[in-house]
Amino acid sequence: MIKLVLFLQRYGFAIGCLLVFSPVSVAAIVNNNHLYQKTQVITQQLVEIREQQKLPALSTEPQIFADKLAIHLVFKSQQLSEFAAKLQSKHGVPVSANKNVAYRVIRPRSVMPYLELLEQQLDAVATKVAATKPADVERPLGKSVNDVYQQLVIIEALFVDLVDREGSTALAKNLSIIKGDLQQISQLKDLPLNFASLNNFQNRELTDANIVAFQCLYLLERLFRQLAIEPSKPGRLPTGESSLYQVVDSTVNLRAELHRAKTILQIEQDSPAEPMADLSNANLLYAQLVQLRSGLLQMVGAPAL
Repeated sequence: MIKLVLFLQRYGFAIGCLLVFSPVSVAAIVNNNHLYQKTQVITQQLVEIREQQKLPALSTEPQIFADKLAIHLVFKSQQLSEFAAKLQSKHGVPVSANKNVAYRVIRPRSVMPYLELLEQQLDAVATKVAATKPADVERPLGKSVNDVYQQLVIIEALFVDLVDREGSTALAKNLSIIKGDLQQISQLKDLPLNFASLNNFQNRELTDANIVAFQCLYLLERLFRQLAIEPSKPGRLPTGESSLYQVVDSTVNLRAELHRAKTILQIEQDSPAEPMADLSNANLLYAQLVQLRSGLLQMVGAPAL
């Protein structure tokens, strides 16, 4: 025993250094700079595929994001993998199965497998259509989660004309899952939850719907405080008129926030996506989001609007 103690005293520091600087340890270190580098590779893949398919180059003003978390990156990446799966199917490439989101604390290293899956999907398509391979990308410094999320939104835009993104279908699926997640939380915590009847609205725009979606994000923040869950900031409403895909983006973030809450509350069960009416009409979409808001208002004990 004494010899063991002496050995550890003499060589413990050296052993620790070997562990810290070993290849396995280095490989396990993933930060936002690594994630950003991977999104740049994926962006180049899509640019090359678009060029090979004779599609026009896209130059959109990148939206500025704030207060994003790693869990938001996972759900956004999962959404993009669904687009990539459609692209695989379109070009006769075996479709990769999407990765489920585990119920655990999400760190940058937890995000990387979703980006790697997306890269692999696009690589398979690029190989099939003989697109040029992207050049090596140097790893940047000083990147944040918000920077990575911005890149994912740029990647989303690059799928335009490559696949049908079916925004109304995604909205219906997301809203169905969101309502199911709220039902699970209400049952566990014995909170009242009834969604009001759908109203008939006229002359609503997508921006109106996105404003209500952001109101739901703020109500989630309030609900989390009541449940002793550390809330995250909902971020900011996009400037200008909202597009359909910005409303989809808001519902993706609602799903991510609820997944984070369910993880903390140990509700480790996905909610099914129940069939829902077509939401391509802004008035119908607005009505669905107002209904969702009514349920959240009831859960936090606030009067209905």
